[in-house]
Amino acid sequence: MADSKINWYDDFLGVGYHFYDVRPRILLIFDERKKIPTIWNKVIKYWPDDEIKIRFVEKEDSFEFVLYCESRIILATWVFLKSLKISDNYKRFKEDYDGAANFGLALYKPKGDSYELEIFKYTKRITNLQFLNESDAELDFIVSRSRKILQGTKEEHN
Repeated sequence: MADSKINWYDDFLGVGYHFYDVRPRILLIFDERKKIPTIWNKVIKYWPDDEIKIRFVEKEDSFEFVLYCESRIILATWVFLKSLKISDNYKRFKEDYDGAANFGLALYKPKGDSYELEIFKYTKRITNLQFLNESDAELDFIVSRSRKILQGTKEEHN
């Protein structure tokens, strides 16, 4: 991985969960339709399913989400990162996860006082997903670096 370029990407709203398939699905949620095919077609479709990694680094009432994969086709490692609050849906996903999950992309569409998610048909199967505590996160270079970037982003907003 040292020879590849690393691209850090946090221009998405967050993570969603869909529980009504055979396997739970984890979704990257975007606020603009045009970002979805761009991210899929330029990055994610070139990721081998068995090499995609998702890490949830848990803190007291929040977690840091890190999704990454090194692509030999695009000669880069893309890292999607976001700091998020622990929700009931996150807890349910953690309980339901049994070694594999589907991964996809969704569009957040506000509807009055509510919202709707448009789930796109793009799908990858994730088998390398881990729930880590903060000390375990330091053992993975990408996760450790992602956490430093997220903490720097948080400090900029304060």
